[in-house]
Amino acid sequence: LEFSSPAHETQPKRRHPVPPTEKMPKKCSEAALSLLTCMEETECVKKDKKSVMECLRDEFESEPCSAQRNAYYTCKHSQLNMRTRIRGVRVY
Repeated sequence: LEFSSPAHETQPKRRHPVPPTEKMPKKCSEAALSLLTCMEETECVKKDKKSVMECLRDEFESEPCSAQRNAYYTCKHSQLNMRTRIRGVRVY
C-alpha cells in the first residue's frame, strides 16, 4: 500500500531556524533597535564594559538615550492602552 503525502509535507523542510529577515517584525522592533544602537554607543557599555541591560537600569548612564527610551516606552504602552488600540495612535 502506498499512501499519498499531505500537501503541506511536499515542501522541503528547513534544517535551521528561519533567518531574522524572513520573520514577521514586531510592533516596536524599530524603537527597540534604535534604543539598543544608542545604548551600545554610550560610555557605560564601551568603557565600563557593562551590559546594555545594566546600563539601562541606571538612569544617569542611560540619559543620552532618553529620547529613544521614551519612544520605546510609548510604543509598548500603546499596545496595552485600550484607547490607543481602538482609536489609533494620537498625532500631535
